[in-house]
Amino acid sequence: MGRYALPRRRLAVAISSVALALSGGAVLPTTAVAAPAVPWTSATAVTGADTDSYVKDLVTTADGSAVAVWNQFADTDSTERKLYAAVRPAGSDTWGTPALLTTTPDEAGGVKLHASADGTVTALWTEYPDETSPGAGPFDSRVVSSVLTADHSAWSTPVELVGTDTAWGDGGIDLAQAPDGTLTAVWSVRTDSGGTPWEVYAATRATDGTWSAPAQLSDTVTDGADSAHTPSVAVTSDGTVVVVWKQTDGPSASVRTVSRAPGATTWTAPAAATPSYQSISDPEVSAADDGTLTLAWDGSDESEQRTILTAARSTDGTWAAPEAVTGTEDLAGTPQPLIAPDGDVTLVWVDYTTTFSTRTATRDAATGTWSAVQTLSTSYVSEAWDTAIADDGTVHALWPQTVGGKVALVESVRSDGRWSSPAALPGSSFANVLGQVSVGEDGSASAVWSGATSDSSNWHLFGSRTAWPALAVSGSGVPATAPLKGTTTASNAWAPAWTLSRPTSSWSVTLTDTAGRTVRTLTGSATGLSVTASWNGRTTSGSYASNGPLTWTLRATQDGAAAAVKLASGTVAVTGGAAVARDFGGASATPDGTGDLLTLNSTGALTFQLGKASTGTFSAKVSGSGWPTSVKAVPFGDLSGDRCNDVLVRLSSGALRLYKPGCGAAVKPSTSYTSLGTSGWNQYDVLTSPGDISGDGRPDLIARNSATGAVYLYKGTSTGKLSARVKLYDNWKTYKKIVGVGDLNGDGIGDLLAQDKANNLYRYDGTAQGTFKARVKVFTNWGGSYNVIVGVGDITGDGKADLVSRDTGGTLWRNSGNGKGSFGARAKIATGFSGYKFLS
Repeated sequence: MGRYALPRRRLAVAISSVALALSGGAVLPTTAVAAPAVPWTSATAVTGADTDSYVKDLVTTADGSAVAVWNQFADTDSTERKLYAAVRPAGSDTWGTPALLTTTPDEAGGVKLHASADGTVTALWTEYPDETSPGAGPFDSRVVSSVLTADHSAWSTPVELVGTDTAWGDGGIDLAQAPDGTLTAVWSVRTDSGGTPWEVYAATRATDGTWSAPAQLSDTVTDGADSAHTPSVAVTSDGTVVVVWKQTDGPSASVRTVSRAPGATTWTAPAAATPSYQSISDPEVSAADDGTLTLAWDGSDESEQRTILTAARSTDGTWAAPEAVTGTEDLAGTPQPLIAPDGDVTLVWVDYTTTFSTRTATRDAATGTWSAVQTLSTSYVSEAWDTAIADDGTVHALWPQTVGGKVALVESVRSDGRWSSPAALPGSSFANVLGQVSVGEDGSASAVWSGATSDSSNWHLFGSRTAWPALAVSGSGVPATAPLKGTTTASNAWAPAWTLSRPTSSWSVTLTDTAGRTVRTLTGSATGLSVTASWNGRTTSGSYASNGPLTWTLRATQDGAAAAVKLASGTVAVTGGAAVARDFGGASATPDGTGDLLTLNSTGALTFQLGKASTGTFSAKVSGSGWPTSVKAVPFGDLSGDRCNDVLVRLSSGALRLYKPGCGAAVKPSTSYTSLGTSGWNQYDVLTSPGDISGDGRPDLIARNSATGAVYLYKGTSTGKLSARVKLYDNWKTYKKIVGVGDLNGDGIGDLLAQDKANNLYRYDGTAQGTFKARVKVFTNWGGSYNVIVGVGDITGDGKADLVSRDTGGTLWRNSGNGKGSFGARAKIATGFSGYKFLS
């Protein structure tokens, strides 16, 4: 339904106690329904059992309060009628003291409520001040309005829009509000009891609360018609007011329409909105958010074939040709078009096909086609029903049907394209019952119904509201992996979906890495109760997300709430993404975001000892044989740009090659490589990669000249090779070990560790400028028994770089990084590693 359109829910109140007691007759098959059922609170009395009351309308205010209006017989004088209203505050089940709006000899006819964004509620009704019963002969009438204050404390003195001197009878009323706050009331009356025709009128209430003089919209004299009545009004999103009504002319009938542009003071001349039919039902019109309107009515041709029809009014004011929804043998009343934010139109109606049943169909805005008709009810339905639609497109349908030998008020809810199984509202089982339903901005629903324990007993009012559970996830479909191999920026590598327990205004899904850093945040608005996200595998900066686990966290803001709450979290494994430092393989040889150790044994096998994050150890292996035992291999980052880490291999000849084994594959002599130099690399006794220290996102190489102790930087380049060397330090001979360890302090830049001959361990933080900061001592008298120290990357799964060392006895030790530039106490992780020529 359009944002500014009044839900003109027409309640067919022709209640037959005999018909209500019927339960025989076949019912059309009910289509499978699977939407979550909506729980309701226990019934609460609105009026006492000694009253005789009939609910007329119900609305929900901006703050979630419910306002009901009803006709009530006086306790002592059955000839006197009273119109009452009451308020149930938001979140409460207790109704306030009824407020008397009017007292008349005859009951109020049509009654309409409208809740405005400022918290006020407007009531519009037709009343009969004389004592002549409607239907028994001539009777005078008047159209009256009253306003409930924004704090819901008092109703204004009723204002007469048209008096008894000019009005006779009740031909239907309606209300709608424009974006500028003006309110338009429409009605149909005759000027006397003679042969004058019914005409449609309108008046507009300005923002200062004053009503304009009534304006006659129809012109039966000019049109040569017999009658114009049952008007329906809606306001488009740009503020255009459109009124439609049923007009009869002897043996034919059609829908006529007028409009008034924003700011205009006059209405257009009456025009046909539909072709002529042998007969039509009262028209109903609703506005969509995009400025269009949908009109619904029931028309019959000369063969008396009846069909439910709709027509759309475009933003230029043109009405489309009628579109048939379905045939019907006997329609209890015209369904109100319920328009979702995406443009889908849902109709709910009661008709006789094999028996009186509640039915529905939806027009898909994307395809322009109507769904098959579904039967919602499961037993006989009286000629009474009501519908409402929430801002998120959730539809509530309410009707009375026989349940267990009595009549109960039954509800079904359409959300996410599905209808819930019909369920009786608590405390709504009577001999006779009729009700109204309304939906608030937060998606919560309220119902008020009149119930009578027997045909001769008084009708009195009860109310209930949806007892929505706390906002939570009620169902989900979350892929465990996000495969990025071969993806582009337009691909959807991960498409999770969740079903929520309550409507929400917005949601977010935040992806964080193992160090707690945000990788990407996805946002959107819920469709019904569904949240569907789509991620293309890219980070906020546009680069590929790194391989390995990410934590996702779903948060949502409930409709009407001010802040989002955390609803669920879990992990998703990224594969085929950017290579993580030192990660060459994992389960099924696929990189898993965990660091690995490269070893060379005495038979010439280069082996990736694959890290196991759950234990902080090494488990599976990926080996490539046939290497000379004289080679020096250095695990490197992804220099080739294939999203897989590469390996530098220095041969005994002094040649240096960049081998590109691909993700999860062993590095072999036959593996594709790029030559980085055919000689000269034997001058270095240290070759190690700290990761990226130049800030360009590519891995870099640190080398120390064995003769001079000079330390050089070779930066990775976009061509997949190394740049010319740059001297960083003149003489680092005092260090017996220099180890590239990746990012130790959490700033995203590669760092170095250096152990001097006195076994002091120092950290050199990268600057992202191709240099290092001044050294910081990490440990004193540390690692004297170690012959190898390796910056192995993260092997514990916490996103922090770790150290692995081998002592002279061949035992492997792990010092877990703390992410702040230091390490925890050592833990033994393996033995028997003394036979390897080197660990890297």
